[in-house]
Amino acid sequence: MVAVSGARPICFLSDFGLGEDFVGLCKGVMLRIAPEAAVIDLTHQVPGFAVEAGAEILEHATRYMPEETVYLAIVDPGVGTKRRALALSTTGGALLVGPDNGLLVPAAESLGGVESAVSLTNADYHLRPVSNTFHGRDVFSPAAAHLATGLDPSELGELVDSASLARVELPGIEREDANTVSATIIGVDRYGNARLSATAEEAGIEFGALLKVEAGESGEMLVRYVETFGHSKVGDLVLVPDSHRRMSLSVNKGHASRALALKAGGHVRLTLLENSPEPAEPA
Repeated sequence: MVAVSGARPICFLSDFGLGEDFVGLCKGVMLRIAPEAAVIDLTHQVPGFAVEAGAEILEHATRYMPEETVYLAIVDPGVGTKRRALALSTTGGALLVGPDNGLLVPAAESLGGVESAVSLTNADYHLRPVSNTFHGRDVFSPAAAHLATGLDPSELGELVDSASLARVELPGIEREDANTVSATIIGVDRYGNARLSATAEEAGIEFGALLKVEAGESGEMLVRYVETFGHSKVGDLVLVPDSHRRMSLSVNKGHASRALALKAGGHVRLTLLENSPEPAEPA
C-alpha cells in the first residue's frame, strides 16, 4: 500500500549523531528521489556501532508507525566489508533497509516476519561513485527512497535466503538468584536517565518495591521503583518505567548518568529487598 501523498513514509534511524552532515546528506539523497516522502527522524543518537541498542529502538518504533512505512536503519560497523546490504519485505507490508548485521530482524519480526530479502547489488539504484565508508548515503538511502516511490524490492538486487540473515539477541536480564538480576544499560537519554534492559515484570518487582542497586564504581545504593517522578522527592535516585516499558535508573530533576558515571553498555545489579505498596506522593 502506498501513502496518499504518492510515497510511503520513511522512518530513519542511525548512529550518525547530529554534529556532522551525515544525516542531512542522506535525507537530501532521499528527497531528490522521493520528494513527496515524509522522512521521520526516529533517532540519530544510537550509541556508536551499538547494533543491539539500535535494533531494540527500531523494534519498539514499529508499534507507532504507519503500516506502509519504509524503515531505513543504519548502524553499520561492518561498512566496507563483505557484509550484505539488505531490503526486507515483511508480511505486514512494511519494508526495511539496512546492513545485514541483525539490526533489522527484530523489527521485521514485529511486523509479521520476513517475507523476502534482497541483497542491494543492483548498481542502477546506487549513488555513484559509492564510498567505501558511507553506504548510508550511497546505497541505503537511495534504496529506501526508491521503495518509498513504489519500486518493487526485487528490482534492487538478488533474492537471498531469509534464514541466512544475521541476527542479534536483544539485551535482556540475567537472573542470579530469586531476588537478584543483572541488567544492561541500553542507553542514556539527554536527561541522564539510564534505560535498563529489564522490565519490572521480568525482575518480579512492583511499584513501591525497595531495591539495592549496584552500578559501576558507585557502590551499593537503595532505590524505590516508583510509577512517576511525582512519587519521589527532588534529588531522589529512583527506578521508573520508561516509554519502552523498561526500567530507567534516574534522579528526580537530576542527572543519574553524571552522578553515577553510568554509560551505555554498562551493567546494573538489582536486588529486591521488599515488595511493598508505593509510598504516597511527597507533600
